[in-house]
Amino acid sequence: MKIDRHDRDQPKGPVKLRFTPPLRPFAFGCVLVAVFFGQRLGGQPPPADPPTIGQTTHPPTPDPNPPRAENAAENAAENTGDGAADSVADQQRAAALIDQVIDRLANGAAFDCKIRQRVRTAGREVLGVGTYLQVGGGTGQFSFQIEMHDGTGKHRLQQISDGRLAWTRTEIAGVVSLSRVDVGWLDEGARTLRRNDRIKPSMMVGGPCEMLDSIRRDFDLKLGKSSLAGRSLLVVIGTLKQSRRDEITAMVNGAEWPALFPTRVNVAIAQDDDPEMNFGKGLPIRIEYFSDPIAASDAPQGELRSTLKKRQMISLLEFYSIRPVAPPPIQRFRFENQDTEIDFVNETGRYEDRFNIRVSAKERERYR
Repeated sequence: MKIDRHDRDQPKGPVKLRFTPPLRPFAFGCVLVAVFFGQRLGGQPPPADPPTIGQTTHPPTPDPNPPRAENAAENAAENTGDGAADSVADQQRAAALIDQVIDRLANGAAFDCKIRQRVRTAGREVLGVGTYLQVGGGTGQFSFQIEMHDGTGKHRLQQISDGRLAWTRTEIAGVVSLSRVDVGWLDEGARTLRRNDRIKPSMMVGGPCEMLDSIRRDFDLKLGKSSLAGRSLLVVIGTLKQSRRDEITAMVNGAEWPALFPTRVNVAIAQDDDPEMNFGKGLPIRIEYFSDPIAASDAPQGELRSTLKKRQMISLLEFYSIRPVAPPPIQRFRFENQDTEIDFVNETGRYEDRFNIRVSAKERERYR
């Protein structure tokens, strides 16, 4: 898969699939659940500005001689852009596209799809499958679940929100943990502060919306344009910000960089509707996460190893069989806790910090 891009510096930033503090990536057993799209994209130079989702766009002309490559990130790093002004402008365009996708998920038409994840670690690949249901329409309601088998056990991640309470349940090697975010309060706090953003805080807690929000905050972004199976795609390419890298380096106290903490990400977004379903424009199709460049172990004797460094894919998350659905009743998104003996962690405070929601105790008590 080949990505053509406008700005080609290496992207930055890890993405998390759960409501957790910064350096606590969700893992199945010892496997990080980060996500990527692993096939080649063949494509053209990116547009000067990202087309607004819902706007008519022109598909790219196929590249008659696409370069061969192991993965999208390898291609995306081939040529470097020049000029700080161009870099800033491209960052803004890429961030604007991420905003459009989050808005499409949070406020667009309801849909469901299947998800598939491949995680590569310790020289092996672990597969996971699951489902994703997003109501949209400003409800904040969604359900996201994925299950993996690593050969020795079954591991599960479940996230669900009814627009008032968002829950995360993880089961790793038989150990269950629960966390909750009072997203209804986050929205109320934002209203108390007279914030009337189209994308409410509750819409960026959990699921792909939070993943995309994390990418936007933690990575330097640029745009690419590509295609997959004849379908035109826009690609957001991210390189972990140096400030974020410094934070993580400090957290590991000078130890070697965590092998499963991604420093590059590619997000492929459908530029047009799926011709069979007449649906899907503006939705994410694949997300890839990559490591820092790693020196090839089979370098020919005497050859500079620095020229043979390649990024390794850590994780690939695919969204497929996307179809429109009628919004289910709200009861479909109420979490039924069958683990009553387990104390849940209330992570609402962390999201108050994230969204800078500061209100008086009296105002908060009024909400309750």
